[in-house]
Amino acid sequence: MEHVVGIGGYAVSNGPDDIIKTFALATCIGLVYYSMRKRVLAMAHIQLPVCRAMNGSDKPSRFADVAPEFLLNEMTAKHGVTGREILISLYGGVESISPGDCFNIGEKNLAEVKNALKKLGLIYNEADTGGHESRTLVAHTSTGIVEVIKRPMAFHPGGAGGPGGPALRPVARRGPQGPAGRPPGFLR
Repeated sequence: MEHVVGIGGYAVSNGPDDIIKTFALATCIGLVYYSMRKRVLAMAHIQLPVCRAMNGSDKPSRFADVAPEFLLNEMTAKHGVTGREILISLYGGVESISPGDCFNIGEKNLAEVKNALKKLGLIYNEADTGGHESRTLVAHTSTGIVEVIKRPMAFHPGGAGGPGGPALRPVARRGPQGPAGRPPGFLR
């Protein structure tokens, strides 16, 4: 089964043939947790740095400061996964493409996610963040492999795909890796 995670959404699955996808991460963060022991994969598409107050339609997965704990709690409640056994990957959080942008949402999202993980005593194993390329993620529940498809940001001045720059083809990369580049089967 294919699960598509929209902006601010999340999915948790242990279906052996399941795929979880999210599209066009730019300033948003794709947070992926994977348990090799239980073969459970969770993904959140984090949109904003801080949750000040949630309205009825908000989900905790939307906010960088609360999504890491929320996603871990979902995996624990539904599948008995512990924080010690998960491999964690971070994607997205592009740098601002506007010279006068004072918001820096990508950088703030990334900093908040890292801070929330640290408070939980969790360490991320892989990060593909920053830069000026959006990322689409295709994660496989059976293996924990995350395919990353990169595309240049539309209006990056002087860069690839921007004015005067060549258009790049999507690039695929695989992960997650355990600590120190160990294969995904490594459990902490």
